[in-house]
Amino acid sequence: MAMKITQDVIESYLYCKYKSYLKLAGEHGSLSDYEQLMRESRERIRLAGITKLLLQHKESEMLRGCLVTPAVLKRGVPLLLDATVETKEFDLRFDALQRVGGSSRLGNFHYVPMLFHEAERPARKPRALLELLGLVLETVQGRQPRWGVLVHGQACEVARLRLRPNVEQVRRVMEEMQTIQGAATPPPLTLNSHCQICEFRHRCHTEATAKDDLSLLQGIVEKEIRKYRRRGIFTVTQLSCTFRPSKKGKQAKQKRQPHHHALQALAIREKKIHILGSPELPACTTRIYVDIEGDPERRFDYLLGMIVDVNGRMEQHSFWADSPAEEPRLFFQFLDVVGRYDECRIYCYGSYEAAFLRRMSKILQHQDLDERLFSRLVNILSVIYAHVYFPTYSNSLKDIGKLLGFRWTAADASGIQSIVWRRQWEATGSVTFKDRLTIYNLEDCAALKKVTEFLYATCSCPGEPHKVREEGPVIARVEEISPQSPRPDWGDIVFALPDFSFVNERAHFDYQRDKVFVRTSKTLQRDQGRKGTKRWKKNRRVNREVELSTQSCPFCGGTALARRQNRSLARLAFDLRITRSGIKRWVTRYRTTWHHCAGCGKRFLPSDYLRLEEFCHSLKSWAMYEHVAHRTSLPNIADTIRECFNMPIGHPQVHAFKQLLADYYQGTYKRLLEKIVGGALLHVDETEVHVRRVGKGYVWVFTNLEEVVYLYRPSREGDFLHDLLKDFRGVLVSDFYAAYDLAALSSAEVPCPPAQGLQPGYCGQSVG
Repeated sequence: MAMKITQDVIESYLYCKYKSYLKLAGEHGSLSDYEQLMRESRERIRLAGITKLLLQHKESEMLRGCLVTPAVLKRGVPLLLDATVETKEFDLRFDALQRVGGSSRLGNFHYVPMLFHEAERPARKPRALLELLGLVLETVQGRQPRWGVLVHGQACEVARLRLRPNVEQVRRVMEEMQTIQGAATPPPLTLNSHCQICEFRHRCHTEATAKDDLSLLQGIVEKEIRKYRRRGIFTVTQLSCTFRPSKKGKQAKQKRQPHHHALQALAIREKKIHILGSPELPACTTRIYVDIEGDPERRFDYLLGMIVDVNGRMEQHSFWADSPAEEPRLFFQFLDVVGRYDECRIYCYGSYEAAFLRRMSKILQHQDLDERLFSRLVNILSVIYAHVYFPTYSNSLKDIGKLLGFRWTAADASGIQSIVWRRQWEATGSVTFKDRLTIYNLEDCAALKKVTEFLYATCSCPGEPHKVREEGPVIARVEEISPQSPRPDWGDIVFALPDFSFVNERAHFDYQRDKVFVRTSKTLQRDQGRKGTKRWKKNRRVNREVELSTQSCPFCGGTALARRQNRSLARLAFDLRITRSGIKRWVTRYRTTWHHCAGCGKRFLPSDYLRLEEFCHSLKSWAMYEHVAHRTSLPNIADTIRECFNMPIGHPQVHAFKQLLADYYQGTYKRLLEKIVGGALLHVDETEVHVRRVGKGYVWVFTNLEEVVYLYRPSREGDFLHDLLKDFRGVLVSDFYAAYDLAALSSAEVPCPPAQGLQPGYCGQSVG
């Protein structure tokens, strides 16, 4: 039996759905050192925060360890500590509930949740957790809190966070957790950045490796994974087969080379290092490799390591800071070493070191360093990201360094582990942890040096000849991969699977049978016609069902009606639902049954059912819009509706839409025409058209710049203009003076005689 949803499950869901499933299944993993450190830190903050609250409230103003019910909340206790909400699906323990003003089912007050968290800065995850806790609290007190209280950090800072949740999204998250709670199969496994500190990290990584899952590639987000899965690509090996080298012309136009996940997958599959383009590394004789260790949560950098390589002569430097106040000293020690070398390049891996230098130069107001310091920085990771694809699942320094043969002293050495060592040193003051950090920092510098030297030895650099490596991983140039021709040569196709060849042969036979033989064989024609008739009604997905009935007899008006329940009639009505993001088919099934009147004994069907149309208004309007605005022919519109929306419609039915909509909008048309003629200004124009089996005619356009009306007449006689404009007393703007005398339009002469001596032009004249 699955466990109830707890706060731990909700937090797990915010990081990973698969982790929440394992929690609900009652499984436990091995806590990482970092996760254990965070739990201990949260517990210390919780105890310190509760102590503060106890000092602020009297004993009679609080309640501890209670079960939250409406009866308990109605008591109006100002503070509830360790309160628990239990429902059929949830078992949540609130760190605290604080009473605030505001009407609810409890009265003129309600409660807001309080959360103790180890984060030094309020982040998105604690806010989302407060929003979910507030939604559960709403079920008890009848009001969702608009804000929550977050007690965070070692100093127990209190932050009042305004909760502005998307109610539908939050409820959907709750529903998804409840679905996971009762599901027999787990949600799809997707590795993410949380995996490095998760207690199930080894299990999930082993499972993903066995499946060759796409999420093994770090840097590929979940949205891209879903996109690949919709295309039928589920594994890294499958993704590797999709890489196609781009043309040189397209690459030359790009300002920045993008990272190709398919090429990364190809490097893993072939176990080769692929080089794309020409990576540029500056030529220099003095190279300084820098690595900084810090605690990003506290914005504190405490260790800076350097390896200086001057023509093969090595120097190592390590600078330590006990507290944030000593960071400037760390910065000046770094500048002192760099200042000894006029022509040097500073190499780092990632943007962390550059961010530290910019932050310190801004704090210490050393703006003159921008040109002579930051211009020397070389980010090796940016070069690798765009041009060099190692056969590793990530571009981390650990993975690439291990591939090139470098080894760290500590088996669990990582950036996350360094934060644990630093916190342990702060708690104990042990030299052991400080030595571990110093060794790890210098080893990162040495690994950076090895990777940089590999790039210099492999890639062409300005001022240095290309060096051919005789040992190490196999290297391949992407430009040497022959692109597949978009138009392959004629001949037998060699398929990857024999079954594809079998299917291809039968596909040719199906084409001959369905497209050629059906024209000559009456038997096949008859069978094909039957298939076409049944195709539209088989497996029809209906969006809505409506039951139609009537309460009175249309013949005698009696209300004593009997309905046959065992046999029902049904009709399908096809329509389109038009939204901002697209158009989709909408099918409604209308059901009814025969009605029998006890008074007159007649049998009948409801009038609403008899008046039903097979195709509804939105479908007709869309079809005529395509016909008028986009000039699409009626047969093509019918084909589009059949192919895109799978509706049983033909060309004659679409043709009938024109007359149906013309009758439907006849009243609207007359009201627009009356409004135009009743105005003070009238623009009129005409265009000659040729109609089949009718001859020459004219289309007239009348507008007052607000509404437009089109008129068609098969001749150019002016009688209809006279009837239309006989009451018009405004200004008429037109260009047909050469054909009609405007003065005659205001008289009773019908038809209007041609104008004498008037030249055509765009003119205005008062009529009447």
